[in-house]
Amino acid sequence: MSIFLSHHVQAIKLVVMRMHHNKLATFMISLVIGAALCLPSLFYIGVNNLSKLTNHMQNETEISLFVKLDANAKTLDSIAQILAKNEAIQEFHLVTKDQAWEKLKSQSDNNSETNGAINELTKNPLPDAFFIQAKSADPVALEALRVELQSISGVDQALLNAEWAKRLSTLLALSKKIIGLISLLLALALMVIIGNTVRMQILTQKDEIEVSNLMGATTSFIRVPFLYAGMLYGAFGGLLAILIIVSVLQIFNDSIAQISNRYSSDFSLSLFNGPLFLTIIAAAIFIGWLGSYLAVSRAITSFKLN
Repeated sequence: MSIFLSHHVQAIKLVVMRMHHNKLATFMISLVIGAALCLPSLFYIGVNNLSKLTNHMQNETEISLFVKLDANAKTLDSIAQILAKNEAIQEFHLVTKDQAWEKLKSQSDNNSETNGAINELTKNPLPDAFFIQAKSADPVALEALRVELQSISGVDQALLNAEWAKRLSTLLALSKKIIGLISLLLALALMVIIGNTVRMQILTQKDEIEVSNLMGATTSFIRVPFLYAGMLYGAFGGLLAILIIVSVLQIFNDSIAQISNRYSSDFSLSLFNGPLFLTIIAAAIFIGWLGSYLAVSRAITSFKLN
């Protein structure tokens, strides 16, 4: 066990020493990896924050609950109690038929035709209505809440204008698929880049590898330092990607803060996203390992054939 650990420690020290001697080349490779990783990450952050932003939109997720015309004060109180107990509802308010009637008449004062038609009415045709703000902007949740409210005794009709939410949900789902495709393509490109880098290192040490092989060194023994090289390239690239992402978010936050202040909002992009950053590091290390593994396996096979 100690021999196994000693071999891996020596391999890591050897790789770090070589990277230190080629600092510029190591930095450039890591920078390419970081730039490639930060692109889909920034798209993901944008889509994720857009999803959260929809939850702050008040008017578009409003459900209009129209009460039956013959409803009395007791019915209104009963409906209000049911709404207050519903955990899917963020807030609601009642607009009585008299309030709606007065508002309609005040709005029609500047229109003679509309005002004349209203004056010809002998009684108020408008119902009492509850205007409900849901907690979620998800179209499925909104529709489920609408159906639930529609079944309340004394309710005539529950209306929801959720077409915008459905369209936005479709666009967000499409965006996530595009991000996944871009991530896959960039991962393949990074594997090629890291694989070629490791392959160049293998070619410069071809004689050493062949001598080690003749002395009885196993393929695993020869492969280990190159695997650690690929993993370290990935790790350094992942760290650079995180630095780039945080810098870009900070720049955007400065502009977003100015816009948010004008609309009395505190919306901003979170600079720290632990799960995303860990995913970036893990993905970068895995891509580096896989790229170097394929490169060194192919190279060693080629050496043996020759």
